[in-house]
Amino acid sequence: MAKEVIVKGSGRDLKLTNLDKNLFSDPPITKAELMAYYIAVAPDFINFSQNRPLTLIRYPDGIQSEKFYAKNKPSWTPEWLSSVALPDKPEIAYLLAQNQDTLVYLANLAAIEIHAMCLSTPSFLADHIIFDLDPPENFSFDELILCAQNLKRFLNELNHEVFLKTSGGKGLHLYIPLHEQLETEMAINMAKNMAAEFIKRYPNSTTLLLSKEKRTQKILIDIYRNHRAQTCVAPFSVRGRPNAPVSMPIFWEDLPTLKSSQDFNINNAIIYLKEKGNAWQGFFSRPDLESYQAKRDFSKTPEPNNATINTDKVAQNAFVVHKHQATNLHYDLRLNMNGVLASWAIPKALPHLPGIKRMAIKTEDHPLAYFGFEGEIPKGEYGGGTIWIFDTGTYHIIEQTDKKIKFSLKGKNLNGQFVIYHTDENRWLLERLDEGLALKTWPKNFMLAELNHKLNTGSYFYEIKWDGIRALLIKEGENVDILSKSGASLKNKFPEIIAILKEIQAETAVIDAEIVVLDNAGKPQFNQVIGRMHSGSDVVINQLAKTSPATAYAFDLLFLDALDSRTYPIETRRAWLRLLFKDTYNLRFSQSFTDGLALFEAIKSQGLEGIMVKKQGGFYKNGRSSDWQKYKVNNLDDALIIGYTKGKGDRQNLFGALLLGDFEEEKLVFKGKVGTGFTADIQDKLYKTLLTLNTIKKPIKDSIEEEYAVVWVEPLLRCSVKFSSITPNLTYREPVYMGLYEE
Repeated sequence: MAKEVIVKGSGRDLKLTNLDKNLFSDPPITKAELMAYYIAVAPDFINFSQNRPLTLIRYPDGIQSEKFYAKNKPSWTPEWLSSVALPDKPEIAYLLAQNQDTLVYLANLAAIEIHAMCLSTPSFLADHIIFDLDPPENFSFDELILCAQNLKRFLNELNHEVFLKTSGGKGLHLYIPLHEQLETEMAINMAKNMAAEFIKRYPNSTTLLLSKEKRTQKILIDIYRNHRAQTCVAPFSVRGRPNAPVSMPIFWEDLPTLKSSQDFNINNAIIYLKEKGNAWQGFFSRPDLESYQAKRDFSKTPEPNNATINTDKVAQNAFVVHKHQATNLHYDLRLNMNGVLASWAIPKALPHLPGIKRMAIKTEDHPLAYFGFEGEIPKGEYGGGTIWIFDTGTYHIIEQTDKKIKFSLKGKNLNGQFVIYHTDENRWLLERLDEGLALKTWPKNFMLAELNHKLNTGSYFYEIKWDGIRALLIKEGENVDILSKSGASLKNKFPEIIAILKEIQAETAVIDAEIVVLDNAGKPQFNQVIGRMHSGSDVVINQLAKTSPATAYAFDLLFLDALDSRTYPIETRRAWLRLLFKDTYNLRFSQSFTDGLALFEAIKSQGLEGIMVKKQGGFYKNGRSSDWQKYKVNNLDDALIIGYTKGKGDRQNLFGALLLGDFEEEKLVFKGKVGTGFTADIQDKLYKTLLTLNTIKKPIKDSIEEEYAVVWVEPLLRCSVKFSSITPNLTYREPVYMGLYEE
């Protein structure tokens, strides 16, 4: 006698039997576990298969025993279970999967497999076409993957969007939605013609012949499931095979990772669905692109039109954020939804912290080809200006209603959870839900240049080397700051720069810059910027800000509006940096030049320090890197003071020489001694500063002459050194002390 239990369904009480019966033996899987799976996938299963006549494959005693096909609704099924008869087959009442309770009921019948038709009620017209790739025996699955990819590419060329699922058996199923429903006879002819044209391209590996003897070792492009009253295993249906494989909708980018069509089962299919979302989301719904096309003259703008859609490299859950310099600088968030890019213009960027709300304006849907678009839209055209790809990746919808979309982004740099609320007409509000990235935790590591005595040419560009103080300019909403190399705030030292930072066109930004004080001829005066650092009086600082104002030369961009930009090419970073402000006396963009030799001769004639040589296409790297090089007029360098020798003779009460070093790949290396270039006053002040430092054990491995007389100190002070050349031991030859740097 069957064990019965009454459970609460989604809308009624359900009588279930033998829940502990094993329907699968290897591994054992019970009827209750089968029900749990169908409950978990019910919304996605029903989204596709609702209103489709079904055929069931039932296994009353499990897959190891006899199975049978069931088309007609049993007479004893409850009245709430929906069914439909085809006009030309009135004798058969096909069941319909209209709700979760239906799936539970079918699982209770041990209907492990659920197959659906290509047509739907009430029209009884075909709304999609299926291509079933059926491989021969002992066929390489990698070859089947290649065939699926080739078929997708072919169908894309015909402007069809293609969706993929595993069969749960041997093959792969490719579906294309029909945005205009067709009589099944027309649909099968359409499928046959497309398959025939495809086979002409690949005659040695594909065929339409059903006979296995005639097929030899070719893949059958089975289009016969499109016939009226024919069925195909439904998306998310379990198959009656060991391990309970699932006919699983997957994203195209995951296809190459498959080992077989049975890779997904009732356990990992749910995990995949939760982590990546439904690959067939929005299968049928496709908003038109008339608004997008009506706003553009494609004879003038390089933007893609609808005819150029190619979805080969666009994941079905892809997102792109564009940075758009049009009338106003803003961002465009675009989500691949229903075969188009649903788009919102965000004037103030995506929030980088929770609790911050940003206005978002819903704009026209864009074609998928816009996903990879970057370029210059001509002035006078709609959206005229420059568009960059700010970031790309995939998104996952967590919750969606008419009024809001809760989603997560997983991009190259943008990662987080967001919600966007519809407030009125085309106005929305975007809010971040996860913890984001606070700039107070921003690393203080700078990219440092190597000293080079030969001017590199070729794939480089060149900037003036400004003789000043290296700093990070920080903006986070209304809060602004200036950080030194050591991470100390300099905002009180340069109030005139702080004032202008509040005006830059970014919500959040970290800018790499050099702060200088210029004379009347525009030459940096190092002693004046150092004097500003040593002044402890706000009154004096404010006076100097008026009489000898400082200038920050901005040359790189490390962070911008919720995105870590250090992994972007330097040209992109500098292009974005150039957009953030207009040059003023206190904040200027450090110009670049293509002719390094001409620039060097020009700065040499002006008595400037040297030039910076930067590799094209390079990324921002913490620490010293050969991608950046400094080429100096007078062989100047800066080094850390790592120790000093005890003084003798007239220096008995001072120090004799400074020992210099620097970090190379996080290792402190010796760079030599410097014992000249000091006036008595400078040496006295410097010695007093050295005495404030903690003494340490010897921090280097190099052997030092008269090492017994050396006092090793924490490497906290950096000084400028002039020298004639570098020795084979990589130390300074004939060094001269030029002054102390403040960091």
